[in-house]
Order: sequence, then structure tokens, then C-alpha cells
Amino acid sequence: MKASKIFGGIGLFLTALSVGLSFVWDINAFAVGFLTAACLSGESMLITAVGLLAGIALAASVFNIIKYSIIFMLLMVILGLKNSINLRGRNYLIAALAGLITAAIDTAIYFIYPTGIDAFMILSECVLVCSTSVIYHRCIIGFKEDYMKLVVDSETLLSALALGATILWGMPANIGELVIAEGFAIFSILYADYKFGLGVGLSWTVIAGAVISEKLGDTSYLLAWLIISIAVYSINSIINGNRIIFALIYVLVYYAAGLSHFDVLILDDGNKAVLSALLVFVFAPNIMMVRVDSRAISDELSNNSPEWGRLVINRINNLASAFKRIEYTFAGEAGAGIGFNDVGEIIENFTNQLDNTVQLKKTIEAKIIEELSSRDIQVKNLILVKNQDERYEVYLNARVRRGRLIAADAVRKIIENEMKIPFELKEESRMIVSKNYEMLCMNEKPDYKCFTAVRRLSMYEDEVSGDNFYIGDIKSGQKLILIADGMGNGEQAARDSNQLIDSLEELLSAGFDKDMSIRVVNSYLANKNRGESFSTLDMLILDLYTGCGRIYKQGAAATFIKRGDWIELIKSTSLPVGVVEGAVCEKCIKKFYSGEFIIMVSDGLLESIIFENKEDYMKELILSSKEDEPSELADAIVDNIKSLSGNRMKDDATIIVCKIVKKL
Repeated sequence: MKASKIFGGIGLFLTALSVGLSFVWDINAFAVGFLTAACLSGESMLITAVGLLAGIALAASVFNIIKYSIIFMLLMVILGLKNSINLRGRNYLIAALAGLITAAIDTAIYFIYPTGIDAFMILSECVLVCSTSVIYHRCIIGFKEDYMKLVVDSETLLSALALGATILWGMPANIGELVIAEGFAIFSILYADYKFGLGVGLSWTVIAGAVISEKLGDTSYLLAWLIISIAVYSINSIINGNRIIFALIYVLVYYAAGLSHFDVLILDDGNKAVLSALLVFVFAPNIMMVRVDSRAISDELSNNSPEWGRLVINRINNLASAFKRIEYTFAGEAGAGIGFNDVGEIIENFTNQLDNTVQLKKTIEAKIIEELSSRDIQVKNLILVKNQDERYEVYLNARVRRGRLIAADAVRKIIENEMKIPFELKEESRMIVSKNYEMLCMNEKPDYKCFTAVRRLSMYEDEVSGDNFYIGDIKSGQKLILIADGMGNGEQAARDSNQLIDSLEELLSAGFDKDMSIRVVNSYLANKNRGESFSTLDMLILDLYTGCGRIYKQGAAATFIKRGDWIELIKSTSLPVGVVEGAVCEKCIKKFYSGEFIIMVSDGLLESIIFENKEDYMKELILSSKEDEPSELADAIVDNIKSLSGNRMKDDATIIVCKIVKKL
């Protein structure tokens, strides 16, 4: 069992124990409400019920123990069947049901034992159960999802204050020599003031002071703690001290208040309470004490900022430039292949991706901002985006307040550490954080790397090869690898293959669908060349997040995949690109694993093998090669085939060797 679950269970039990001790008018509607809220929030009903009953047993009579045991059993049975009776997600209905069950048991008790309860108590307990079920549920869900909602969501804050008051009311004042309730109250005031600021801190100070004043029968606590909190927060705001300084200021102001006016603060219990609270506060884990910058937890950090708008405009300009390049590449003849519907889909997909911002948890956001602030980096905007491939991207607008410039990679490491997601800086990102606000752009780091090696050979040494290739990224985590073999040899074949490469790269980079891109290029080249010249197409689009690859072939040579001690062969029987309009492109999807090789070749390499079954020889050659680097394997294959053919290729030849490696 994980330590977090163990500590979570202990915390739930102790919370339930305190709530179980919280009797008012000899009833404990808070206990029933807390059990209902815990169940609705997915917490353990058994741990909650045991803790509540333990508290009730310590504080109440046998009559109340029996009463609440019956209510808990009925409630647990019904709530345990909530999915079966279609109550899932109907929180208000379940809260009302809990109140009615409590009222029904109270009414039965009234008829059996009239002096034990009256109609007013029955109605009061029913209403309290209904309301506390909803309030406590809101608090538990708020803390489970994102406890920084205390700063921005008044309902979450009020529900947390209500549950905190209930817990504090149920706490024993003392256990032996230990001062429990007062010590907890002072620590929680310190924590709220330091972590969440004056708004949350003062709200809780008023609640805690009122509860302790009523509990201990001395109204001095409320006024004294309120004055101390205001004074400490004001002083610390001026000097901007850390946790130790904050604690030191608090103890000085506390004893100054006690010596000057509030004697109750420096009595024996007061001394024990403040010193134990300060000890826990100073030595609490750092993760608990990350301070919340209320300026950062605001509506500024959204996709409505000017910086985000400039980023969107920049992307739109890039998309427009891509369309212009396509028009230039196709020499104005692409209109027959690209329709308005196609362009509309591209723009719609583009805008959908821009709008897909994700709400970053305020807890994580606060930790990032606090960590960056400690390095004198001021954050203006922090935006989290989930792109069309369901991968996260981060856009951070920040500057250095003072001191030297800071590398963007240092910021990336902080965000990566707090979000627990590996990131890498994008090409469009600034690489340095300067004294002016700069936009840092990061995308989720792929799980795989692709190492490649290329060998391009001409049939004649004094002529350019008719083959062309391309290796690049069409977007984050998407590797594009292309081989195009033009008809014949020399410059004309090179122009044909190069035009195919350029056209496809432009279309895919602009965001056009793969199938549509191939169809458009084929249509364009078929109309332009009228079948008199053509090029083969061998294309691999590799997703470096998943390791899956899409292989497209039109008239291309076989692709060889080395999977350990065997070879998988991907063959094509379709016509090359540009022969006829509407020619079929064969495609398949393959999953690649770490350490596997993908060997893509043009026809010229296989034709230079003198043996009849050229593909079988190529398979044996790849399997027998012990080289573990793409460049070494490419050299070994080329050297072997050249030696077979008398050091002269029978046609222009290209080989691309890719190795897939999973990142550690």
C-alpha cells in the first residue's frame, strides 16, 4: 500500500473522529452529513464510519451510540447501492435522503422514548444533515481536485471554513498535558495566513477565534488572534520574509499582545499551544508550504491574454505562408486537386487546436510560480494546451526581474518537475529569459527517438542522382521520411522526384490529411506530365509518442523492418505517382519497438543485386549484419551490394536506415 494512501486513511479517520465529537443540543447531524459527503466524494465509508462512531462513543451516551449506529448502517447500505438504484451523480437527492433517514429514526425514537427528543430537534437535525452533506462534499471535492480553489472560489472557501469549524469544535481542549484544540487553531491560522494570504487567513482566524472563544469560555481569543494576524501579515508583507521569518514575527507579535493586553495568550496552555504550533509550522514539509500568489491565480492566466493572441496570429501567418508556398510549388495548378472543403477542414482543425486550452491545477500552478519566483523570474501568463494528438503544450510568458539572464531550459526543468510530464522546448520558443517578457513554448517530449542515416548513389559519377529524399518533422513528435525515385536518370528524373518531395512536404506541413495530400500530388503530376514522366513514392510518417508508423507506397521498392532476428517485408504493387490520375496508394500501419531498424530503399539498390531473388538476399544481408548504428548498417549494405555489382550501380540508388530507440 502506498504511503499516501496510509496517511490519507489516517487523516480521514482523525477528521471523522473530531466530527464525531461535535455534538450540539445533544445531536450530531454533522456526523451523518460527513459520512454522506465522504461517500459521495469516493472516500472510504468504513474508515469514516469507524472514526465517527469512535468520536460519538467518546462524547455521547449509549442512547446516541445506538441511534447513530442504526443511521450509519442504513445510510451505508443505501449509499453502497446508489449505482444500482440510479442515484449516481444526484448529490442533492442523496443529501435529502440522508436527512429523511435521520428524521425517520428520530421520529421512531420520539414515539418509543418521548423524553429523549422533540419535534424541533427532529426538524433541526434533518435540515442540518441535508445542508452539511452538500457543504462537506463541496469541501472534500475541492481539496481533492485542487485546493487552490480556496483563493478563487468563494463556495469552496466557505465549505472549507464550515468543515474546519466542525473539526475544531469537536477537538478536545486537552489530552493530558497536551493542548490540542488551541494548538491546532494557532497552527492552522499560521498556515492559512502564510500560504493563502490575508483573505483566507483572516476568514479562518475569525472562525477559529470564535470556536475557541466559545469552547474555552473566553472571548479574548477572537479579538487577540485577529489583531495578531493583521499585524503579522502587514509586517511580513513589507519585508517579504520566508517561513522562518514569518514564524519569528508571529511569536514576537503574539507575546507582545499577551504581555500588553491579552493575558490569556501567555498562560500555561497558551504558551504550550503557540510553541507547539510554531514548531510544527517551521518543520512542516516544504510541499505543504508553497505560497499562493493571488495575482498569479487570476483571470490573467488565460487564453485571452495579448501574448496568447500574438501567438495565435503568428500561427495563422505560418499557415497562410504554407498555402502560399503550396501555390508556388504547384505553379498555380493545384486548384483542381484542392477544394474549398479541404481548405475549410484544415482551418477548422487549426482553430480547434488553438481553442483546446486546459485548466492547469492551481496547486501545480502555484508551485511553478513560487519556484520561478525564487529564481527572480516573474510570470505573466501560464497556459496549458492539449493539441489534436492529445499531447500537452505549455506556453509561459515570463521575464527576469533582476540579475543575469536565465536559460529557458532551466524553466523547462521546473515545469517538467512540477507537472510530472517530460517537456522539450519548441523551435519557435525563446531560448533565454531576459528582462523583457518572452514567450517560452514547450511540448510534451516524445517517448521515442529516431536515428537515421542516408546513402544516395548515382548510376554515373558525373550525373546527379534521379532519386531524392526528405527527413524532417511535420509537427511535434511526427517524423516524415520520404524517398522519391524519378523515372530514368539525370537532371530530369531529379526534378520530377524533387517536385514530388517538395509538394508532399508542403501539404503535410500545412496540415493537410496524408491521403488527401497524396491524391492532390498525384492528380497534379498526372495532369502536368500526362503520364510521360513519374516518380515512385515511399513515405513513412512515424509517431514518436507511440512508436507507430504509417507506411505509404506508390510503385516503391520493398521496405525491410528488422525485428530482432527476423525481417518483416512491406511490398507494393501500385503504380507510381503521376502515371494516371486516381492511382491507388497502398498504406499500412505498423508498431515499432525500441532497437528495431527500418530500411527504406529505392529500386536502384535492389536492381544492383546480381542474384535472382533480390529481396531474399537483402533480408539475409540485413540479418547477418551485426552493426548497431544506422550509419554503420547503411555502409555495410551499400559496400556489400557495390562489391557484388563490380562497384557500379545499375541505377540511381538511395537507402535510408532508421533506428527506433525508446527514451529512458
